[in-house]
Amino acid sequence: MSNKKRLAAAISIIMVVAFAFTMTGCGGGGGASGVVNAFFDSIDKHDVKKFLNCFEEDIYEDILPYIGEDYLKDTLEMMDEMFSDEFGKNWRKQVKVGKAEEIDKDGSITYYEVEVTLDGETEYIQVVKIKGKYYIDDGAMGGIF
Repeated sequence: MSNKKRLAAAISIIMVVAFAFTMTGCGGGGGASGVVNAFFDSIDKHDVKKFLNCFEEDIYEDILPYIGEDYLKDTLEMMDEMFSDEFGKNWRKQVKVGKAEEIDKDGSITYYEVEVTLDGETEYIQVVKIKGKYYIDDGAMGGIF
């Protein structure tokens, strides 16, 4: 499988899984690139709280009672294993999160694209800024590619 297809498959699986349980955005400071770094760090460390903080609270609070934190932790472990299988044990060190570019503004919500490079291939993850906090954009998660 080509590097671009592997990267696309890996990120697509992450986005689909994340969308399935949260339909969400990684809140907090650190800017748009910071939330993307936190997202990948949460997978690497199997950190459920960090993962959930990447998404808007009101959305994941509706979903979490149905899936549970144990299931989510298992899913993060599976995603980490998938990345390890495709890109090696130190896959997280290979993920380069680049600059964020503002792409749209709708009232108090600002939309960004954040450059992510892995194995020489570059893709973009969409992020939203709501009330001063950054989240991975739930509306773009299913259609990132």
